Amino acid sequence: MATTVPPLRAGECQVWWASRTVAAPSLLDVLDERERERWSRFMREEDKALYLVAHAMLRRVLAAHSGVAAPALRFSTICRFCGETHGKPRLEDGAGALEFSLSHSGLHAVLAVCRTVPLGIDVEQVKPERDRTRLIEGVLSELERRAIEALPTEGQGLAFLRYWTRKEALLKATGHGLAIPLKSVTVSAPDAAPALLAWTAEPPLEAPAQLLDLAARPGHLAALAMLGERLDVVERDAAPLLAAV
Repeated sequence: MATTVPPLRAGECQVWWASRTVAAPSLLDVLDERERERWSRFMREEDKALYLVAHAMLRRVLAAHSGVAAPALRFSTICRFCGETHGKPRLEDGAGALEFSLSHSGLHAVLAVCRTVPLGIDVEQVKPERDRTRLIEGVLSELERRAIEALPTEGQGLAFLRYWTRKEALLKATGHGLAIPLKSVTVSAPDAAPALLAWTAEPPLEAPAQLLDLAARPGHLAALAMLGERLDVVERDAAPLLAAV
């Protein structure tokens, strides 16, 4: 029996998780030609597996919610701010009127999807040995920098990654991505409830921002951003869905 995707309830955001360990050759049939070509260019097997699982999950879930066959879904990345092709992905022809965001890092991929508000999601693998000192100046606002510098040295790497996931999720939701300076956005301290404290970038936000830290898989951090209404978040495992392909 094929695994089904539950319908999106009013006021709900579905968050789907998948591990690269469920990658299988049959998933390639779900991708389009451009995605298969990009998959073939990855040199490391773990990168190929993660990309395959992420995009197969995206297509299977969106197909269920839109009524369009997974391989037939078409995406546009035209930026609504400048018209170039680096914008937030969306379905062409408004298929299913869906809002979605996809991220993958390390061992896991995560997808957020709803029908009502712009979404952004980000997952990052925790690598404590990575030196992020040189990134702090370009990523953190003055308030955030003071907060992180007050922490013990051994805790600063994880704190920086928490800031990063919250900001990345928010800028995915707005559609800006990394086109605006990350330091122009100030979010709450890593040990505080996630919230947007200041937005000094142009243009101003069009709706209130809602931020959530997700219960990411071991060794990873993740955050979800919503613009406007705060939705009920339901997290699901995509492994059975991908195994049914």
